[in-house]
Amino acid sequence: MQEKSNSEWTRRVFLGKSIQALAAANVACMLSGSGCVPRKEGVFDVIVRNGMVYEGTLNPPYMADIGIRGDRIAAVGSLSGEASRVIDARGLIVTPGFIDIHTHCDLTFERTGMKRYLAHILPSWKGNHNYLYQGVTTIVSGNCGYGYTDTDKWLNIVDSLGFGTNVYHLVPHGMIREELFGSKQPGPLNGSQLDAMKGRIVEEMQNGAIGLSTGLEYAPGLLASTEELIELSKAVQMHGGIYTTHMRDESGTKTTEGRPAVLASIEEAIEVCRRSGISVEISHLKIAEPIDNTRAEQVLDLIEKARLQGLPIMADQYPYAAGSTRITILLPHTMKTNDSIRDEFKTQSGRKKVAKAIESVFEYLPPERTLITMYPSKESYEGKTIKEIAELEDRKASESYVEMVCEEQAPVGVFFSQDMGIVRTLMPEDYVITASDGWTVPKGMTHPHPRVYGTFPRKLRKFVMEEKILDMSRAICSMTSLPAEKFKMKDRGRLAVDYFADIAVIDPQQIADKSTYKDPHHYAKGVEHLFVNGVHCIKDGELTGDRGGRGLRRT
Repeated sequence: MQEKSNSEWTRRVFLGKSIQALAAANVACMLSGSGCVPRKEGVFDVIVRNGMVYEGTLNPPYMADIGIRGDRIAAVGSLSGEASRVIDARGLIVTPGFIDIHTHCDLTFERTGMKRYLAHILPSWKGNHNYLYQGVTTIVSGNCGYGYTDTDKWLNIVDSLGFGTNVYHLVPHGMIREELFGSKQPGPLNGSQLDAMKGRIVEEMQNGAIGLSTGLEYAPGLLASTEELIELSKAVQMHGGIYTTHMRDESGTKTTEGRPAVLASIEEAIEVCRRSGISVEISHLKIAEPIDNTRAEQVLDLIEKARLQGLPIMADQYPYAAGSTRITILLPHTMKTNDSIRDEFKTQSGRKKVAKAIESVFEYLPPERTLITMYPSKESYEGKTIKEIAELEDRKASESYVEMVCEEQAPVGVFFSQDMGIVRTLMPEDYVITASDGWTVPKGMTHPHPRVYGTFPRKLRKFVMEEKILDMSRAICSMTSLPAEKFKMKDRGRLAVDYFADIAVIDPQQIADKSTYKDPHHYAKGVEHLFVNGVHCIKDGELTGDRGGRGLRRT
């Protein structure tokens, strides 16, 4: 058994003692009858009675009632007042609505062309039902450098639809770069180009964006230098924003110095944090194939050393051992465009180079471990692996892959490229936020990763209640107050008086994800009631049809 570092041991002991102290104080308070949970009088719109309240912090849960008035929590305690509606939460747990800080919900609108107008008539689309059924009340869009470059336009769409969840937005670095410089993307920016980038990003920050996101493994974000990231982050930090990053390389591939690429990528994120002063969030923390003996402890040690130095750096993670993005992610940077591959690689000679490149990838990530999930021009291939498609076409897997990436819009796939042991090791850390890396899914459309339907219930069921990798308070904290505080979401993420009434009432015996890789279109179960800004969106486990989401702006 490997011994833990001194820093990890110290942190864990401190945290453990803190929780013990809080628990002792809570018990002492109840035994003394000192009124820690006072009675409250008044008239409420809703009272949630007799629930086991997890307030969103690491404090122990307690029995209490919650009174809702308008869009706010009006009281927490033993409530004797009247209400228009009373919900009996006996045997249920009551938590803040979950906050998903890493989604691509905006891409469901931005990348579907005229189909996006179906959002006005499809309840599952405008309601963001796949998130509501998970207990999610607030999402963040614009991640990985992709998404709407016009914050006002996107949030106005949210408000015009009466979207199901609240939405915050990040400025997408890659799309701003594409907007400004088009197909002739510069490498290192000159002074005027950097000023143009700063100007556009600051404009969107002033329009209410909460920070900047980068996708350094995608074109055109992969062209950005570390200096560009630092200078842009300084501008964002001056406006109170955050920096989130899909790092340059999340695998154990060795750099020219012989160091695992994922570690070098984390070091770059730390450097941006140190030199700009900005708060940093590492997106979907993982080690992807080729793992090549890279260990989770190496990843955690880097982050923890930076945090011990006082650097505001955290990460998020989804509870699955498979990721999802365009299948071009498997190719060298020199071949990629935003949606496909460069035209010179679509020629006869270029295709041979692509085939050679992917055949080397298939040596560590065989074609049966990539599942095609979205392929607009050949929908019949959705839900099949590259190997299965090649067999249907009577081709080599590399030949089928080349055909797919030469499409104007390359397909999206699920990649079974991670080790579940590493996922489990990264999960319980107190600086790791729960996030789906999912998107809004109109029921039945495409063949998505199950994380879009099941991230939050899966973590509670499988990793809290069954495997006991972390306790319920810590898991809920990673879904509520931790993301709210990191992203400076005012009055959200906790069950406290005057906070917005984003509340989930959950049956701990029933909470579970139902979506699978082969059969993804199943809503999670176990969320018995859900309120978004005081609007009762789920009642007795079923949608009410009422929606309370809002387009939210940085304050």
